[in-house]
Amino acid sequence: MKENAYLLLIIFVLTVSCQGLEEPFGELETFWVYSYPIPCDPTGTTQTTCLGISRSDEFDFNWSVLERIPLEIEGFTFKPFYFQKIQVQRFKNINSKKITTKLVRILEEERDYYDLLEGNWKVKRYLGEDLPNQSFPNGQQVNFLLGIRMALSSDGCNSISLPIKKVGPNRIISFGNAMSTAKACPPSWWIKPYPGIQEIFKREGNLLIFHNDLGGEVAVWEKIN
Repeated sequence: MKENAYLLLIIFVLTVSCQGLEEPFGELETFWVYSYPIPCDPTGTTQTTCLGISRSDEFDFNWSVLERIPLEIEGFTFKPFYFQKIQVQRFKNINSKKITTKLVRILEEERDYYDLLEGNWKVKRYLGEDLPNQSFPNGQQVNFLLGIRMALSSDGCNSISLPIKKVGPNRIISFGNAMSTAKACPPSWWIKPYPGIQEIFKREGNLLIFHNDLGGEVAVWEKIN
């Protein structure tokens, strides 16, 4: 019995010696994890993906300023379509000097409903009139870019991009500032680029139906891809 115990002790010591011990490295870190993986290289020259994180107390919904870190956080499983506020600790292996980041705990979780809007949409009806019509002679399309929180449309002459910040289950809660190209256009060319987008919406299959607070229909969009 003593020989077996002694042998186990030797195996344990050898294992620890080979693997090395870890010690905390740096302070505890707290940050939000973005709901989509993002390219590690913003220039697009490499194909690897990273976690997008924000270290602010409340999540910063500006996709373009997210900090990028490697996907590998030991004990953490990335959850698509959720913003997660997590606490992590880095550890350093005493022998190899390798740094490992480990999850301490998940502090908060918030569903991101941007996925309900993703894709290219054709506006079928606005204020009770089918499109195309006199107000929209060429019809109207809106494209929500995958994961980038940006909508693209046109006023009939200029291309207009609109950052989408926070999306609830039935309403876009906050927007960024719209940006337009600088073409000189006759006033008669201007149309409403995002008809109905500020209203309450309901996703029904390939239809996105916008209505006002009284329940009246404002616009109907159909997904085309």
